[in-house]
Amino acid sequence: AQDAPKYSNEFLAIGVGARSLGMGGAHIAAVSDVTSGYWNPAGLLNVRGDLQVGAMHAEYFAGIAKYDYVAIAKPIDSVSTLGVSFIRFGVDDIPNTTDLIDQNGNIDYDRITSFSAADQAFLISYARKLGVPGLRLGG
Repeated sequence: AQDAPKYSNEFLAIGVGARSLGMGGAHIAAVSDVTSGYWNPAGLLNVRGDLQVGAMHAEYFAGIAKYDYVAIAKPIDSVSTLGVSFIRFGVDDIPNTTDLIDQNGNIDYDRITSFSAADQAFLISYARKLGVPGLRLGG
């Protein structure tokens, strides 16, 4: 049996990117695209081109919960790259029935409103080649 951890920011453990999720997250050392900002920031140095953009959308619990990810990575020069990522895991349009019954005890469906509950993360990642061949630093 699995235990479900009960910690804040647990949504950050879901993961991003079709390639990495398809490999069960086992590609951390080989990541070479915009998702490096999430998995292994030093891997941002493998990003090719002037700018790389990535996005992902997934739904959980029959579409009730939505997980969204968007990221960009831009090489600054030949030895450093900057990445910016945004992750959101949320449930939208939750019926708020706290005002369903008016002061006279009558049910008034027009008084139902909706709200959303979401966790969000904004990640800024930076990677740099160090003076030793093959040694890279990312965070």
